[in-house]
Amino acid sequence: MTGEGLRGKHITLDKIVNPTDVNTRQTKIVCTLGPACWDVKGPNQLEELIDAGMSVARFNFSHGDHGAHKACLDRLREAAANKAKHVAVLLDTKGPEIRSGFFADPSKKLELTKGETLILTTDYSHKGDKTKLGCTYEALPISVKPGQQ
Repeated sequence: MTGEGLRGKHITLDKIVNPTDVNTRQTKIVCTLGPACWDVKGPNQLEELIDAGMSVARFNFSHGDHGAHKACLDRLREAAANKAKHVAVLLDTKGPEIRSGFFADPSKKLELTKGETLILTTDYSHKGDKTKLGCTYEALPISVKPGQQ
């Protein structure tokens, strides 16, 4: 049966229902590694993820510390070597966290109007309103230029 009616003419019913050879697959399967799957062997662990088709291991640097991530990377390399497979590593690094400060009247929602000026101050203790808000990003004045979008 051919792929008539399907978007890709190269797709056949056999390709859909038969097992995929993970060695020739072009799709990448990205798995975010966390404490629940940090061991080399065992149920739902690194070697099983590799057997299931994981081709990219994502490390989320928003959580954990460098030592824990290094230890997990070492275990990932061990598991990949045990399975004679290549697994790419994706480091998802944490960007700056910019939080707005508190409002002068916390019981009211702050409504901003398009076209009006809003001043952001690095004085996080400033109690904000619709004209001026505090924020946690201390490098803001040297990171942006007036009018920058």
